[in-house]
Amino acid sequence: MADREQVARVVRWSVAHPRCVLYDEPGQRLLDVFSGKVLPLDWGRTVDVVERTTRDTGQSYLIILRDDGAQLALAPAGLAFPLDCRNSGPLPGAPAVVCFQDFHRLCDRLEHVLRDHPDEKPSPTLLDMIRFGIGILDGARRVGLEVGEEERRLEQCVIEVERRETRP
Repeated sequence: MADREQVARVVRWSVAHPRCVLYDEPGQRLLDVFSGKVLPLDWGRTVDVVERTTRDTGQSYLIILRDDGAQLALAPAGLAFPLDCRNSGPLPGAPAVVCFQDFHRLCDRLEHVLRDHPDEKPSPTLLDMIRFGIGILDGARRVGLEVGEEERRLEQCVIEVERRETRP
């Protein structure tokens, strides 16, 4: 169960970083500013809230640890979370933590390749990108974020890849 200091850390961090994450204290919800996604916080399942700084830039971020092992970070990129590779399979070289900005950049690249190179067969790199998208969405879902809109976007890419794979 979260204590007052843990809640205070989330409040202080979000107030200091209003372009990244907002915290609705009465509603106990986080808002990822980039995506507009809202995440209810279950303080009863919160084990700890730890502040860290990045090695390369020295920027502050918070890690919220839950009793089920799930982790969520409040970071300069917004709400961040580990990949979940149960459905995607291993993703060598993938970052340990991702966010919705990563997902949208990935889909922009996928859609560019599929739109601007209509006669190309899907490459292994393209297929790895789709697997990476699956890992991001599964990670977001694991921490409790709604991903229906993003799933539909990625599914359209998968449909196009499948169409290309089955054409003569």
